Amino acid sequence: MRNLIQFLRKFRDFLIFFILQVIVLTLFFNSKNYHRARMANTSSAFIGWFVEKKHNITKHFGLEEANEALLEENARLRALLPESYYHLQGDLFYVNDTLKKQQFQYIPATVIDAKYTKRNNYFTLNQGSNQGVEKGMGVISSQGVIGIVTDVSKHFAIVMTVLSDKIRVNVKLKKNNEYWLLNWDGIDNEYGQIQEVKRDIPLEIGDEVVTRGGATKFPEGIPVGNIAEIVKKEGEQTISLRIKLAVNYNAVYNVYIVKNLMQQEQLKLESRIEEDE
Repeated sequence: MRNLIQFLRKFRDFLIFFILQVIVLTLFFNSKNYHRARMANTSSAFIGWFVEKKHNITKHFGLEEANEALLEENARLRALLPESYYHLQGDLFYVNDTLKKQQFQYIPATVIDAKYTKRNNYFTLNQGSNQGVEKGMGVISSQGVIGIVTDVSKHFAIVMTVLSDKIRVNVKLKKNNEYWLLNWDGIDNEYGQIQEVKRDIPLEIGDEVVTRGGATKFPEGIPVGNIAEIVKKEGEQTISLRIKLAVNYNAVYNVYIVKNLMQQEQLKLESRIEEDE
């Protein structure tokens, strides 16, 4: 009690001023409709701003979970596309699920790091052997071909992209199935090259180039790019093509790792040819 009395004596001037100030402000706002409304509007605006910021923060933290769910759903839908199935019968005259067997499945993944060198470019993915990823698997995105898995740990995978001198992608001209190998010359990451193209093939700027399929890495028909330039040199029997790549490799984030369910069967059969030779 003694301490309380001493405190009140010490700060009595301030306390009297504070109480009078509260009384004056209360009388002022209660007597003036405009000021009362202004104060209420200011309070409402502040509360609205706070609620909006809270909503944006909450929404931001929920985006990652929503994005992962969307990737998984896209992978399931992609696995249902016709190019993910192997035809068990040559000529199909009616629809029957028993006539096709699924050949490709897709594992959704995210690019978490990227390494750039003069001749080889790599992505690090957040999926590994625990999710079924293996060396040699192809990787694609919604835009087109990304590259091939070259190394795997339990939780991560390394992908060598198309922008590497060690990668050769089996491609074909979409309009007539003429097939070649696409490579990268290490100069411009927006363009790939196709060499030794026959001169008598009808080609036009803008013709679409897609994956050929059949090499165990990618399904048939995945976008690769479009013909940007036809290079003809005097005296040579073949020409070369400059391909505007479909993928912007500087902005890749979500990808799908391609799992070929028939890969081992095909590789085993093809190895017999090498043994015979």
